[in-house]
Amino acid sequence: MPVFVYVLLGIALFITILCISKLRLIITYEDDLKVYAKFWFLHLRLYPEKPKKPKKDKKKPKPPTHTEDLTPKKKKSIVSKLWEMRTLLSNIIAKFLNKLHFKFIRLKIKVSCENAASTALAYSGATQGVAYIIEILDNISNVDISSRSDISVDADFLSLESELQGKIELYIRVLPLAYVGICSLADYIKFKSTKED
Repeated sequence: MPVFVYVLLGIALFITILCISKLRLIITYEDDLKVYAKFWFLHLRLYPEKPKKPKKDKKKPKPPTHTEDLTPKKKKSIVSKLWEMRTLLSNIIAKFLNKLHFKFIRLKIKVSCENAASTALAYSGATQGVAYIIEILDNISNVDISSRSDISVDADFLSLESELQGKIELYIRVLPLAYVGICSLADYIKFKSTKED
């Protein structure tokens, strides 16, 4: 077979792998909150941020010599612009959430209060709250709970401190994300054209 056929097959294979790849946002909480993003071998910590090196003091800029019109120009506020685009933004968010997946890897809650009655009430609220949150997320997006998922809510009547451990992965594949981006761009162009008419 000619060399360019192998090249085309290699490019097609790379594009296929890229399209089915996942963009991941992983949230973990044990003693503190950690958030990081992953794509293939790339790993980016989002929270807590790495300590930045102190910057050297920069010289203050000199005041302009020529006179400028300093009267503020009237512009639409960001809130009013967002309000005008509320339908467009809600459609974009709905399309994105429809392709987004929530994968519960671990969610362990230990409920403990100062007395048994309070612990029982808090335990009941926590179990119902977890069920409601998972149901709401499943209605607006996709929730993945496998047999390996560790989800539990327990009541501890001997301790005085509640505990929370969790690891949740949010992911979206590149191809659906590109689809959402193209549809959002088309909706925005339609929105702009209707505003100009």
